[in-house]
Amino acid sequence: MKYQKTKYRNIYTYETTKGKFYHVRRSYYINGDKKEATKSRLKTVAEARSVLAEIERKIENNEFTYNKNLTVDQYWNIYSENRLNTGRWSPDTEINKYSIYNTHFKKWLGNTKMKNISRIDYENSLNKLLSQFSRNTVKQTHSVLNAMLNDAVRNKFLDDNPIDGIYIGQSDVEISQKRISLEEFKIWDRCAEDLLDSYYYTFVRLTYLGLRKSEDYGIKTASCVRLENGRYRIKLDDSRTKGRPDGGRMKTKGSERYLVADEKTSRLLDYAIPKSHAIAKKYGRILGPDDYLFLSDYKNCQKKLLGKPLPTSRINTMFKQISKECGIYVTPHMMRHFFATQGQIAGVPIEHMAAALGHSTSYMTQKYTHIEDEVASSVTDSFMRVIN
Repeated sequence: MKYQKTKYRNIYTYETTKGKFYHVRRSYYINGDKKEATKSRLKTVAEARSVLAEIERKIENNEFTYNKNLTVDQYWNIYSENRLNTGRWSPDTEINKYSIYNTHFKKWLGNTKMKNISRIDYENSLNKLLSQFSRNTVKQTHSVLNAMLNDAVRNKFLDDNPIDGIYIGQSDVEISQKRISLEEFKIWDRCAEDLLDSYYYTFVRLTYLGLRKSEDYGIKTASCVRLENGRYRIKLDDSRTKGRPDGGRMKTKGSERYLVADEKTSRLLDYAIPKSHAIAKKYGRILGPDDYLFLSDYKNCQKKLLGKPLPTSRINTMFKQISKECGIYVTPHMMRHFFATQGQIAGVPIEHMAAALGHSTSYMTQKYTHIEDEVASSVTDSFMRVIN
């Protein structure tokens, strides 16, 4: 194809059997490498000048640096990795987000370019989920992909989010109950203590104090320090999940904290800690300070797991067994909600409760002072007064 220069820089003409057309060619550099932006089959010089102006704008704003042809799967990998690296997702959050993405979006939209997502098709498909799930669940599902696409827009990988602000209808599916009453808790706790041996009841009971289940798994032998009053101060600075069974960092520095266990939990820890050392010795191990505290030695445990840290599915199995026995459905995360609710009822200051849950750093720093022990103890004591 032979191009003829015009009086306008970077605009050319060329002839075809269908007549005369305009062609735009503009060079630019990315990291020292020469690139070209081109556009052909433009019918008028005015159209060509408009296209050139848009190319100039994109060059000025570094928009050609970004690949706007990424698929949903490709950007999900970029997005999720960034969320983990910057600490915006905790290990538990990572599992939740990946579960939603893999279940609802990967097969459906994974190979679709983000810019080619049809708003109408997406809205219709998402609303079909209302026959299976509550409106809150569908909204949560939508929020995962919507947040990713908003991130792509902010980072200039996408011009606009095609699904932002879509309509989500109503659902006849009832919202699952995520809270338990004080009376239900007491029944469930009595059942747990009767059903489990003292070692694994200790593991379950620690969730009553606001721990994420990943934090319960992440307690190490050196995490538990016995204070002069016989109670244990437990440092929470590690977590284990299905995706990270060998442990890893907490969500943020604000998630790293410690708690002071109540008297009953402390008495149970007096038993559980030496029990862990005995289990380890039984299977040819010696526990060091950085080894995880709670080990596998339960009935029907797989041989390859014996004496090793509890598998990250075990706490869900325990909760299901207890719930089935007493007829009250409870999950580890519901215990976290229960701790927060009862703490507020007991009058614990909101900033203290937020810190106890690992949501802020308004108290409980890395330095273990007497004042901080008192604050941590007061949160636990206030909670225990209500439930007892």
